Amino acid sequence: MKTKRIIYLTHFSFTKRDCRRLGIEIIKSNGFDVEIWDFTPFLYPEVYKNFKMPDPIDYKKYSYKFFSSYKDALNRMGCLRSDTLIISFINFNYKTYPIFKGLSREDIPYALFISNVIPFCKNRNDSSISNKEKILDFIKKIGSINIEKIKRNIFSLIPFEWFHIDFPEFILAGGTQTLIEYKPPIGKNTKIVWGHTLDYDLYLEDLIKPSSNKLKGTKYSVFIDGYWPFTHDYIYIGVKNPIDPESYYSSLRIFFSRVEKETGFEVVIAAHPKSMYEKHQDYFGGRLIIRGRTRDLIRDSSFVLMHYSTSVNFAILYNKPVLFFITEDIERSRVDMNLVRAYTLALSKGYVNIDKSYSIDWNKELKINKEIYINYKERYIKKRGTKEKPFWQIVADEIMKK
Repeated sequence: MKTKRIIYLTHFSFTKRDCRRLGIEIIKSNGFDVEIWDFTPFLYPEVYKNFKMPDPIDYKKYSYKFFSSYKDALNRMGCLRSDTLIISFINFNYKTYPIFKGLSREDIPYALFISNVIPFCKNRNDSSISNKEKILDFIKKIGSINIEKIKRNIFSLIPFEWFHIDFPEFILAGGTQTLIEYKPPIGKNTKIVWGHTLDYDLYLEDLIKPSSNKLKGTKYSVFIDGYWPFTHDYIYIGVKNPIDPESYYSSLRIFFSRVEKETGFEVVIAAHPKSMYEKHQDYFGGRLIIRGRTRDLIRDSSFVLMHYSTSVNFAILYNKPVLFFITEDIERSRVDMNLVRAYTLALSKGYVNIDKSYSIDWNKELKINKEIYINYKERYIKKRGTKEKPFWQIVADEIMKK
């Protein structure tokens, strides 16, 4: 039966930005009815109760439904018609197993969204990692063990076939590393839909109709903010937020002053899309803070400063140099350091700890290696030869072929 209704399954509450990035209007314009089912209240109740978004959506307009329990979600699945396709932003793990089991029981096809692939640091024997770092990482690993991690790790070792769950109808993929990094369940009838990371959609838009959002007469570097001391991302992976706001932002202010003195470029803050700095004290020492314009800020910058971020995609696409740096708090966090190492290894870069003695060779850091950038784009942004059209139009076209 032809698909008529598409339901997005999510474990994070959509914002206006999410609705744009996740192609709600594009999917609708192709004739599909769209609903959004948010399972955050029972999968991650702490996130649902304690974290508010800066740009909430009109829930009625988007047929947005919150579910308070597994029972509510599974009961609703039992009412779905056979012309429904699920697009899942929820990973398969021990918490979400009942959801995927329910879909299989009701014979509802689903697609897994994994196109926003990022580098992961798996090989602890990598020669670029010092013995000291390996020892510290091992100590952190032992110290971070908890019941949640044990359950998650045991579950991940079980072959997907043993769960007796249907394979996905579609895998929504990006760069060539998508299937390698995430290892999604792929059955003999699973269709791999090669698109690109969602950042590439914004890049395409800018190529077609360049944005006029520019900082007039200003030469600057841009810091890609992650809202680290206040983010809820750590809850999803079951660890305590390791970043102390006072020490973290103090280190950043000192570092940014040094960057400005040594380079002559002021530092502008590309605030995280879900940040709410208007509710905080001035953490950045009077520097310009802009939310919602990360693409444009990177495009028009002289260079980029970051710990790690998917927004490195824009630096790659616009050929901007990137300086990676960390703080003491980040260095003590195994999760964060694995990602810092992964990104820097993928780009053949190093990083500096700004809470220790350091020097920066700006002549070296402000050069890019075009071959490495091209390779990163192929692996993590967009596979060579795939369609140059909006990601969600690519998806809609494939769904309509079925």
